Amino acid sequence: MTDAKQLLWCWVSSGFQVLVPKRRGYGFLRVPYGHHHDAALDAIGALVSVDVFGLDGALFFECAGSVFHGAPAVREAFAAKVVPALERHYGLSALEISEGEFWRLHPLERAE
Repeated sequence: MTDAKQLLWCWVSSGFQVLVPKRRGYGFLRVPYGHHHDAALDAIGALVSVDVFGLDGALFFECAGSVFHGAPAVREAFAAKVVPALERHYGLSALEISEGEFWRLHPLERAE
């Protein structure tokens, strides 16, 4: 089981996705980016030259196939840029999780 107050990330659905915990209560934000501009998240996406979305239950970094399907070193380099920036932005540590754990915890999968 993971600490609910950590950013949880995973390579899934052709991208790098991050579950962002709620500041109060339990679980993860359904809309981690919101319907407004977030300069800090845009800057993090610019570090790796990708668009960042967050309206479907997780932050989604839309990666090119060369990254998502690339060699492990390519993914590691991507994560090495993004994860520390996200940790600074949210003030939380981050943990890589499996695809199964990602979907088990995903707020839209858990919606009733």
